Amino acid sequence: MNSSNIIIGPGYATFNGGNFRFGDNGVKAKFVKNLREISAEEFGRFDSAQIKRRITVSARLWSGWENLPLIFPSAAFSPTIGGKLFGTANLVLVINGQDGSRLTVVNAQITKMANLQLSVAKELFAADLEFTGLLKSGNTPDQAGSYYTYSTGNSYGPPAFAKTNFRAPILTAAWAGTLTNAGTSFASFSLKNGAMLDWKWNLDFEPCDVDGYGEVDAIITDFEGSAKGTPIGVIEADAAAALLPAQALGLLESLNGAGNLVFTFGSNSVTLYQAFVAENDGFAWSRKNNRIGDLTWRTTVPFAAGAPTARAAAS
Repeated sequence: MNSSNIIIGPGYATFNGGNFRFGDNGVKAKFVKNLREISAEEFGRFDSAQIKRRITVSARLWSGWENLPLIFPSAAFSPTIGGKLFGTANLVLVINGQDGSRLTVVNAQITKMANLQLSVAKELFAADLEFTGLLKSGNTPDQAGSYYTYSTGNSYGPPAFAKTNFRAPILTAAWAGTLTNAGTSFASFSLKNGAMLDWKWNLDFEPCDVDGYGEVDAIITDFEGSAKGTPIGVIEADAAAALLPAQALGLLESLNGAGNLVFTFGSNSVTLYQAFVAENDGFAWSRKNNRIGDLTWRTTVPFAAGAPTARAAAS
C-alpha cells in the first residue's frame, strides 16, 4: 500500500458552453440503477435485473454570480408546462479532474436548481445544483457510451477563474404589492438576515419511461419561486396590512395585492414576479426578536394578453 492507491483531487465541469466551479465539497457523480428482483418459489429471490438507469451529478457551486442562463434555465423561469426537458439535443456534461480523469455524461440537463441565500454573512448558494443524465437520444441501453464515458490520462487545462464574480450581497428589497390598505414602506427595505430563495421546479420522468429503454426524457409540470426574510424598514401598519389584508375570501392572490418582489445587490438582481405574502411569523413584543417576523412570498403566474409570462428572473 502507498499513497498512489488513494484517488483524490478537485475538478471543474463544463456544460452547454459554461464552466462550473464548486465549493469546498467539490462535485459528486452517482450511477443509479433501478432493479427488479427475480425470485422463484423454490429459491426465493435469486437474482436482480435492471429496468432503468440514470446518472446524477450534484455539487454546491462556489459563491460566484455566473452562468446565469444555465443555472436559472428558461425552462424553469418561463416553463412550457407539459413540454419535454431533454429533447434530442444530447447536451454533454463533462467533469474534468485535476489528475487527468474525465467523466462525460452524454445526455444531461439541469434538473434541480440551486437555492440562494442572499446575505453578506453566508455562501451564495444554499443547496446543490443537480444534473441528470439519461440515455443518449437515438441510442439503446446496450450500446457503449450510451450514458457516459470515463477516461484517465487527459490533459488538464482549466479555464481562468473569475474571482471578480464573487458575490456577498448587500441587499435592497422592493415589493410592489398593491394592497389597498398597505402603505409604501415595502417600496424599499432591508432584511435582517438576508433573503432565502427557494425554487420548486417539478419534473415528471414517468410519462417518458419506456420499457426496455428506461427514462428517456422528463415532462415539465410546474415551477414556483419563494423568498423568505425578516423585513427591516417596513412600518408595522404596512406589514399588518400585508399579513391579513381586508379582502373577500376566495379571491385570487394575484389580483389582490400581489406584485413583483425584487432583490437588488449592486448591478445584479433577482425578481419574483407577481409575488404575494403566503406565510408569516407574525408580530413579536420582545427585547430579543424583531417586531415584524419572517415573511414568505410566493410567485403566481403572470399573464399578458392571455398568455403566461416569466415567473422569475436573475441578472
